[in-house]
Amino acid sequence: MYELVIKPRAEKEFKKLPAKLKKRFYVEFKKLSTDPFAYPQIKRISGTKFGWRLRVGRWRILFALFSKERKIEIVDIFLKKSKGDYLKRRKLF
Repeated sequence: MYELVIKPRAEKEFKKLPAKLKKRFYVEFKKLSTDPFAYPQIKRISGTKFGWRLRVGRWRILFALFSKERKIEIVDIFLKKSKGDYLKRRKLF
């Protein structure tokens, strides 16, 4: 089991979401903390050492995965609108 840490930026965005979407994200967070490598929706973010993204519909959850420490840091949650969305957030890692 991985330790799940939610950074302030992601927590701020999470609080803005509707209740139905929050429930869906809770389920995804639980699955992610159990085994992050069992997901087909997870992809590595190019140009980063620890950056990964999880796709939940049109929403993206950006996180840093530290395998040795068994820790996942949720960095940002956003609605994907264009390809440039990842470039803007690359500095978060």
